[in-house]
Amino acid sequence: MSTPKPIDNVTSARIELGYYNFYRYRWAGRADAAVTAATDAMWLTESVGTTYGTDRDTKEWIGVLESALPTATTEFTGGWAKFRIPSWAPPSSSQIARWSCRLVLQRGGRDIDEHAEFTVVTGPGDAPTDIGQLERVSGSAASQLDIALSRLVFRAGETIDGEVIVTPTRDLPNGDVRVNLQRQRYSHPRTRTPGPGEITDGRTVQLDQRTTLRDGVPVRLPFQVAVPADAAPTASAVNSSLGWFVQARMYYAGFTSPGAECVRKPVAVVNAAGVD
Repeated sequence: MSTPKPIDNVTSARIELGYYNFYRYRWAGRADAAVTAATDAMWLTESVGTTYGTDRDTKEWIGVLESALPTATTEFTGGWAKFRIPSWAPPSSSQIARWSCRLVLQRGGRDIDEHAEFTVVTGPGDAPTDIGQLERVSGSAASQLDIALSRLVFRAGETIDGEVIVTPTRDLPNGDVRVNLQRQRYSHPRTRTPGPGEITDGRTVQLDQRTTLRDGVPVRLPFQVAVPADAAPTASAVNSSLGWFVQARMYYAGFTSPGAECVRKPVAVVNAAGVD
């Protein structure tokens, strides 16, 4: 890093490698804020900070590595540092992490804090080996739903090929089977009350509106679901994480039929282009 002209009155200089981590938290206000009488009453009963308030999105700087830049005088004209990106680094996205090198100059006057951003990418070899198992989200288990995939790691922009396997536990009315891709961001801040998980469902693909369901007879329904080209990659950071799922839902015909079934299977999305 260099400056167009010398910066004077510098007492210390350093370069930091790190990222801004985005997450959601539960906010309940401050005692000295412009609060309503009702909120004042909550402070008196010590209720603030529990279930009251609103959810807010924020970011926090997570410093990973740091290098001091010695200065022979109180003038700073430039400096450099060499960093290695850690193997566990969360990939870049607007959902989880924005990476940069940060120049911090502490001065006798106004301090200087400048960033130079860069992108961290992940490929299939960087995906976690234990992606997870099929999850039952809801339903009466009148049918056993499974999702079969040829692989579990996909690049942004690829198409996921798979099958939904439906095995009825008894004769049932006809079924309506649908599939979609789902993204979920989890917030787990170190020092704040976490906000709720944020779920985003992709376009629904309808497989069969009148699937015949007979006791113990498996039905296999192939599907294709596209991963968006700009999909945020699977990531785990200090204050938040992001996961992807293929979700399958079954709706039974008739008002007296069993409730809808829903399962989802975790997959990993990476953002590196080309071949590893």
